[in-house]
Amino acid sequence: MDLLQNYFSKTWLLIAEMGPYLLLGFLVAGALHRWISEAWIQSKLGKPGLKSIVLASLVGVPMPLCSCGVIPVTASLRDKGASKGAAASFLTSTPQTGVDSILATWGMLGPVFAIYRVIVAFVSGLAVGTLVDRFGSQEKSPASPKSAPSQNSKPTWSESFRYGMLTMPADIAASLTIGFLLAGLISALAPDNLLANLPGGVYASILLTTLIAIPFYICSTGSIPLALALIASGLPVSAALVLLIAGPATNIATIATMRKTLGGRETAIYVGSVIITSWVAALIFHQFLDTGAFAGQHLHEMETGLWKHISGIALMGILAFAYWSQNRSTPVDSSSSTPVEISPDSETAILHIEGMTCSHCRASATDGLKNLPFTQYVDVDLKSGQAHISGTALDREAISQKLDSLGFTLRDFSLQDKEASQ
Repeated sequence: MDLLQNYFSKTWLLIAEMGPYLLLGFLVAGALHRWISEAWIQSKLGKPGLKSIVLASLVGVPMPLCSCGVIPVTASLRDKGASKGAAASFLTSTPQTGVDSILATWGMLGPVFAIYRVIVAFVSGLAVGTLVDRFGSQEKSPASPKSAPSQNSKPTWSESFRYGMLTMPADIAASLTIGFLLAGLISALAPDNLLANLPGGVYASILLTTLIAIPFYICSTGSIPLALALIASGLPVSAALVLLIAGPATNIATIATMRKTLGGRETAIYVGSVIITSWVAALIFHQFLDTGAFAGQHLHEMETGLWKHISGIALMGILAFAYWSQNRSTPVDSSSSTPVEISPDSETAILHIEGMTCSHCRASATDGLKNLPFTQYVDVDLKSGQAHISGTALDREAISQKLDSLGFTLRDFSLQDKEASQ
């Protein structure tokens, strides 16, 4: 009973401490959603060269996209004409941070660590994009948009607030919850000095963290409680930096999707560059910035005030409600989209799409299917992975190729009987 009580106590402590920073981050993310749209990004990243790579990394740092959400957005950028270097730069810098993650890092690990993490995200995006542009396979022709640009109208403030407090929390709810639960487990069970005296010192710690970070999916925000728990167990802060860099930027899903989107050589450059960048950043931090007064002591000395407990309760309530509202099963029908005129000779198909995990995935799949020349109507349901598409002479192969280019897989395609669908 004491062990279980200790586990829940440690887990709640992390939730309450991160609550205020994540709530503020969600609000700021909603504002960014209004002022920095995907359509604007797409319009700026179409030309190859250093300028687009720098801009891609610069814009990617504050963008509130989780590790899974950045995959279809990057694929969509590529599909709309972004160069390989710009796409790789955006894919590298974006999942490492985000305004919510930056604020949570600032609150839990201090301003020096938070600013350093932002700088590393930008530099790593710049480095990876430049290497992909320089050593990747040559593009067959200059990048040009392959589909119609999205509408560039700004969302309303209410839509942005909904994004910040519902859509974004729903996207990271599962990953963040797992991060809290694992962190609580490590904090409750692991001795304080478990990772403090590994043979090989900081180098062994960096290698161990790399082996943990690369294969598994972990978002920039969800990685923070896990990093805090490892630091409290004796892991050097510099080694935890590898988890915060390589964890969100590399995982099996990202690697597989990037291989399809950019190519095998570019993927090898990407993974290798991210790993090396994380090592160099960790060693620089260890040598010049680690004062030994970071989260290991901080976690044991935290005194959580009432307002933080209230923030923690609010955070869990928002995550639970957002996840439930965004992922509840709803039938795919025309009521969820603006009515459109469908020609009498059109046909309708039901698709089963594999690989959609968040609202950005749904949006990318919807936009991609809408931009096919024969499409008249599209409705995609995230929970079931099912979509309805209507148009004239639906081309299964074109639909499959479009979804594949966005990082998804078409598992089933079935035409509806016209009489039955009327």
